[in-house]
Amino acid sequence: MADFRKWLYAFVAVALLAGLSVPASAQTFMQCSPNPNNPLIRAEGYTELAGDLFITCTGGTPTAAAALVPKVTITVFVSTPITSKLTDTSQNPAFNEALLVVDEAGAVGSANPILNCGSATAPYGTTPFTCDTVSASGNGTGVYNGTAGHPNVFQGRQVNNSGGQAIQFIGVPIDAPGNVLVNGIAPTRTLRITNVRVNAVALNVTLSQGFSLVTVNATVAFNGTNFGGNQIFNVPIATVRPGLIVTGGLFDGDDALSGSATFLQCNARAGSTSNALFLTEGFPSAFKVRNWAQIQTNGVPPTVSGGDWIWNATTATISPVDLNQNVPNALYNTESGIEFPGAPCAPQANPVPNPPTGASSGAWPGGQPFSNPNGICLAGSASQGTRFAIQLSNIPAGSNPSVPLQLELESGTADNDTGVVVQVCGYDANGAGGTPGSCAASGALPGTSLVPASGLVVYEVAFDNPNALEFLEVPIYVNPAVNLNANPPVGGTPQVGVTATAQASFAPFYPASAQGFAPVGAAQPMSSTLNASGAPIPRFRQDFQPNPSVQLFTFSKCACDMLFPWVVADATYTTSIIVANTSLDPCGGTACGAGFSAAPQSGNVTFWFFGTSDITFDSSNGATATPPGPTAANVIGCQTTAAAPAICAPTANTTAHPVPPGSYVAFVISPSGAIGGGQTGKNNLGPIVDGATGKVATNFAGYVIAQSEFQYCHGVANISASGLSNTYVGLILDKAGRGMAGVQLRRTVQQFADELAN
Repeated sequence: MADFRKWLYAFVAVALLAGLSVPASAQTFMQCSPNPNNPLIRAEGYTELAGDLFITCTGGTPTAAAALVPKVTITVFVSTPITSKLTDTSQNPAFNEALLVVDEAGAVGSANPILNCGSATAPYGTTPFTCDTVSASGNGTGVYNGTAGHPNVFQGRQVNNSGGQAIQFIGVPIDAPGNVLVNGIAPTRTLRITNVRVNAVALNVTLSQGFSLVTVNATVAFNGTNFGGNQIFNVPIATVRPGLIVTGGLFDGDDALSGSATFLQCNARAGSTSNALFLTEGFPSAFKVRNWAQIQTNGVPPTVSGGDWIWNATTATISPVDLNQNVPNALYNTESGIEFPGAPCAPQANPVPNPPTGASSGAWPGGQPFSNPNGICLAGSASQGTRFAIQLSNIPAGSNPSVPLQLELESGTADNDTGVVVQVCGYDANGAGGTPGSCAASGALPGTSLVPASGLVVYEVAFDNPNALEFLEVPIYVNPAVNLNANPPVGGTPQVGVTATAQASFAPFYPASAQGFAPVGAAQPMSSTLNASGAPIPRFRQDFQPNPSVQLFTFSKCACDMLFPWVVADATYTTSIIVANTSLDPCGGTACGAGFSAAPQSGNVTFWFFGTSDITFDSSNGATATPPGPTAANVIGCQTTAAAPAICAPTANTTAHPVPPGSYVAFVISPSGAIGGGQTGKNNLGPIVDGATGKVATNFAGYVIAQSEFQYCHGVANISASGLSNTYVGLILDKAGRGMAGVQLRRTVQQFADELAN
């Protein structure tokens, strides 16, 4: 690689010197100059379609009539690896999809129909893989007119040991246009080098760098007699910018599928999350369809009107069959380059009209589809349109997230729909393959599909407007498995305490080590893990990490926490606790004239005990009088020894069955067996705490926290002894108190509290 770079730098230096002056003695040779074509390409892309190298040549001495046109080798060096598709790796060097088009064959404004070297009408000549072209006029005209034996399209080949940064057009017959004026204008010979794809990732342009002016530069060298030996020049062919900006934001509800989900564990329902993922173009034309077929199919005829590309605003179709893109000077704005497949590939139809309205205008001179033994029929085609990979992580169990099958591309702030993407199914772990539009509806709402277990969702562009800066808003829907009307109720399924997140990237995505240019042998640079001849186009770097992780949704635990600050139980005292589930109101969870809005909920109740095994104080401890330590008899499972601390660790008893909305649970704490033999009382709903689990095995004095798996809990405690009775209301812990100087003191982390004061 180091030797090649020295070679490249030497060529650049010669190019700079050659551009300073042209000696008089060289005027008998062709003199060429480049016309920069410098489009924006995506910094995330391994296979970005660079601008065409357009070269204009004048002067020189045309080949005599009936003589063979001298051949030239044209070498193109690029400042980053060339990733044009390989079409024939059986040859050394390998053939690729880069094409040299002479005298604008097939272009609007030209009279020359397309004819490629190596086709049946212009077969290879004596030298392998080159064509012998005879000058018919002797004045430089008619040499590339597309008639038999006069090809005007030539195929590129890799340059071995160049680190992937050079291609050559070997043995191309290039005739000088001469100096005879035609209508007072000097004749020219034009050379267009197209279908050059480059690895923009290698230039390491990121969003953090701000506005980028990094360019991809090409050095072109001519080596042939008509050029006086060597001519070399340097020209920019692309500017690199990040193509995707990922952010999160509130879902604006513009989508017809929008709804309102409740993100509480006990009563969650199907609907949209509050946050959505936003994917914005880094520059117009960063999002593209695969081929003009999608523009023609999904656009409003004639597709382009007054400079606007108009989507039909209904469904979107991505056919596996392309249309020809065979007009070299048309601006298609697709992922595909110039493609005109013939045998052995399947021939394709032309757009209607051809060239397409909006891509160009004028008459197409026609031509023969590309055909030869070296795979030129594969040239220009892409595997897919721009794809987006959305990776969901930390998905709460039971939330069953889903995403829409189809989404609009939007531009501006007024929800202007300028394009559309469709969900892809059947893709691999990198987001390649599969079939766009093949996903079945299986999600929370109509028109959505469940997110797969991997969390990876892929979309592909089916129509876009290259003149608009577009963004894609991806809402997430949930469908928790909660059914409070079931018997017994199904609730509490969604996992709490986990926040679902999402990241996005272009797709298909690959790490830098597998992007197609790890050398394997001398014949051709390609990766052993991702063969460049069969790799998807376009493909992108694995770019999840540079983009932010967007928080989407989480489920809050349905809970209502109550404190009973004084609970006692011994041979004299008995404490009864009642917790009521008041989530059932006159409206029953639906809209009604009474104006109530609670959702009926059910769930267990857990009683946490904090205290000691006695209610008396040991006077020997003096004025501070601390409770005695627990005895070996223990307090509801609080294991102790004689030397244990005075305060037992908390223990819990949980109801065995959920408490339905509109009902209650009664818990009687009495080691004397006064009620139920020391077990929990019953409220005709079945046992609340089973057998010995609920038995208070010894005396108790302390406090109890009751946590309900439903909202709107309220309760009372009653302490009774020898005909005396005292009742107090349990304290709701979830409501933030008003402390000094406005300081809020919240006892729990519950986000939803009952606003009733106690």
